[in-house]
Amino acid sequence: MLAQNLVNYTRMIKKEVKIGKFKKRKTCRFCKSRKLIKFLDFGHMPHAGNYLKPKEVGKEYYYPLRIFFCKNCGLIQNLDIISSETLFKNYHYLSSVSLTKHFQEYAKEVKKKFLNKNSFIVEIGSNDGVLLLPLSKMGFKVLGVDPAVNVGRIAKKKDLDIIVDYFGVKVADNIVKKNGKADLILANNVLAHIDDMNNVFKGIGKLLKDDGVLIFEVHYFPDLLKRLQYDFFYGEHLSYYNVSTLITFLNKYNLEIFDVKKMPIHSGSIRVYAKFKGNNRLKTKAGVLKLVKYEDDLDRVDEKILENFNLKIDKHRSDIKKLLMDIKKGGSRIVGYGAGGRANTFLCSCDVNNDLLDYIVDESPERQGKFTPGTHIPIVSPEIFRKDKVKYVLLLAWNYKKEIIKKEQAFAKNGGKFIVSFPKIHLVH
Repeated sequence: MLAQNLVNYTRMIKKEVKIGKFKKRKTCRFCKSRKLIKFLDFGHMPHAGNYLKPKEVGKEYYYPLRIFFCKNCGLIQNLDIISSETLFKNYHYLSSVSLTKHFQEYAKEVKKKFLNKNSFIVEIGSNDGVLLLPLSKMGFKVLGVDPAVNVGRIAKKKDLDIIVDYFGVKVADNIVKKNGKADLILANNVLAHIDDMNNVFKGIGKLLKDDGVLIFEVHYFPDLLKRLQYDFFYGEHLSYYNVSTLITFLNKYNLEIFDVKKMPIHSGSIRVYAKFKGNNRLKTKAGVLKLVKYEDDLDRVDEKILENFNLKIDKHRSDIKKLLMDIKKGGSRIVGYGAGGRANTFLCSCDVNNDLLDYIVDESPERQGKFTPGTHIPIVSPEIFRKDKVKYVLLLAWNYKKEIIKKEQAFAKNGGKFIVSFPKIHLVH
């Protein structure tokens, strides 16, 4: 049995760590089944988005990180829930740092396909307004809902209308009373973060017009599995999706998927387009059935496949740690590039700390000057890196490999080498 053969990824921490508050679900987030199989156990990990000020280093809290598979509906999920206040009250991810072009194209698409001059648009998890801003400039009435006080403040400085709160039935009712129902609801890279999906989708049901459209982007679990992306498992991410599972879930709320597209962002996402079942104006596209068939043609996600995934992770962790140690033993310095949440899962689970990496380069001003949780590696601006003479860069934001390598051409021209960890470990000169 898988549970008897689990590889435990607990990081070898020499001193006792403080365990933070969390709650544990006992049923599947989608179907309420208790048929849940644990297939990954990272032990206790720090909150991946908790970038530390110097005085906070070593004082961070740790939480269990275990990933489960529902044998009833197939949803992959994290059942150990860190409070939303801990995760999102002060959020350190700004979408505009790396995804501005993606969302500008996104805005053009929805304008062309679904909107008219009087359309009202609501975005759940609007972050710093990276998608709402171009839509607002196009002349549409837009409203964002996001619980993070700091990113909401940034969005408001762009003259965007933002509600700093968690979206659900109560917020939806208030929006309808003040603004009427929405023609378009957007939710990008946010549904993975939500535990109470029932409250969110009931809210969507109240807010969306009968002929309105719901569009959301989520990471695509078949790609995660195929590319060994274990760095995408961390406390903020509670659910991991495929199309077949989403079709069943949305059906409970009288919603159906009429289109779906695979997207390259985050190294494997899908953009899902949904409508109410009574809306016959929008016809179901062939892409939906194509992806369902693709998932059916794959080996069914079961205990054996997940156990094999587990073993591949163990080998990958061993291989990358050996490579980094060999480079250090050879007398070369190494720095990281990209201090996102997935980088912190990777660093902690592989026990790559400040003994191996001098610092991590990151473009986000929300992270610069701070330290990574658990591994305590300083985070610096790209300008510091460009003045350095380091020869090796561990590409932690490997999903932006092309963009980073293009941006840091001078490093490569001076003999620098990028270490890329996923999906296979290799060096780029």
